[in-house]
Amino acid sequence: MRKQLFRKWLGLSAGVWTVITLASAVICFMPSAACAVGASEPAAAPAETAVTPTREQIHQWIMQLASHRYAIRHAAAKDLMAAGDGAVPAMKKALAGLTTPEMRHLLRQDLDKIVHADLLRGPLITLDAKNISARQAFERVCQQAGTTPKFINQGVMPQVTIHAHDVPFWQVMQKLAILTGISPSQGYYGNAQQMTLVPNGVLGKGHIVDMAGAFAIAPQSITYSRNVNFMQAGPAATATFNIQASLLSIPGKMGPMQIQQAVVTKAVDNHGNSLISATPGNMWYGMQMGGVANFNIALQWPHHPGTKITEVKGYIPVIVSLHKKKLKLKFKAKGVSSDSIDGIKISVSDLKMQPAPAGQSGMWQFKYTIVQPAGAFNPNSNQQNMMNQLEQINSDTILTAGGRTIQTNGWNGGGGGPQGMTYEVNVMGGKPAELRLAVFTRQETLQIPMDLKNLPMP
Repeated sequence: MRKQLFRKWLGLSAGVWTVITLASAVICFMPSAACAVGASEPAAAPAETAVTPTREQIHQWIMQLASHRYAIRHAAAKDLMAAGDGAVPAMKKALAGLTTPEMRHLLRQDLDKIVHADLLRGPLITLDAKNISARQAFERVCQQAGTTPKFINQGVMPQVTIHAHDVPFWQVMQKLAILTGISPSQGYYGNAQQMTLVPNGVLGKGHIVDMAGAFAIAPQSITYSRNVNFMQAGPAATATFNIQASLLSIPGKMGPMQIQQAVVTKAVDNHGNSLISATPGNMWYGMQMGGVANFNIALQWPHHPGTKITEVKGYIPVIVSLHKKKLKLKFKAKGVSSDSIDGIKISVSDLKMQPAPAGQSGMWQFKYTIVQPAGAFNPNSNQQNMMNQLEQINSDTILTAGGRTIQTNGWNGGGGGPQGMTYEVNVMGGKPAELRLAVFTRQETLQIPMDLKNLPMP
């Protein structure tokens, strides 16, 4: 059901053309899964326009969830799922009303499925702008996706013209990357709410990219390894190779991710050899911040290798953090300012100016404390994930009274156990007035599909 809905939603935009111009260059692209750079199939034919259900139809489907007949309930749930976001307000209203226990169960279940499918689909971008700076273009595109761009060493940015209507986010970002040379940075661990953009990032011209709705997969390099095991009698040489790749998510919309070893269901070269490894490993990559996470695809070297990898297909198991909640703590001249989330208490206190050498401005320092729920030594996984996020104090989270962000300048930790963890945080550039934190409160396991084609053999 999820895959069908996901494909349907992607298909809704298949008939839309987008034109992007830079100087005198004009580039057109059609948003569909087949448009991924490196894909060998031709673009799919435009899908038929979906008919938007009326309010009366949606209400009728919701009422049918109370039917004693399974076939009617199942068909109604299927129609609500197909209606997607358009059915959500009426479903939430019904959920708050006098519904039966069975209806409440089905409504909650279908709402979760719609949210899940919406997440996998990712944001669709609509932008009609002529001759604006690339900075403005990135800002407007990111704003629609629920994030903000942060530019590093970008230099002079060109003017661009963009006409896009309901185009998947990563396709727009890739075209901007091709035109400007600017795209998400690999290996930059900055603010998890921002998309860090640099020259020669992971979506540049000529890069192989597989679009997967709210995610994009970009292979970076291939490493070959030949081994001989002398611990065995008559050792034979074996060879393996790894594709190092990046998984791009949308920071601000999704929180930290944990990635497991990629699962390969098909891997063949142009000689027809299977490249699937019998021992791919089982490695977890810890909490990844900043929207670009790196991972490996483990493959087996064949006896008579071809010259290119025709296709690598499978999925990447990830745990993503969702449901963002914003916290704000006001600094006080004296005393403690505190807030809590899911039983975790956070507080700031002891704001004071640090002495500085002659001729230099001083730094401000404050104490930041995180206390586990009820002093528990073993918080559940959701709580531990939130505490990990709460420890990520960095730039753009501390503000002056005028709303200007302040840079952190080192911090020390102390304490621990049931009493929690207290950090002494130093900042420079102004007096702290407010600490803003965004915490994702729930985790969900996803399988991100991948389908890479025509990669060179190492």
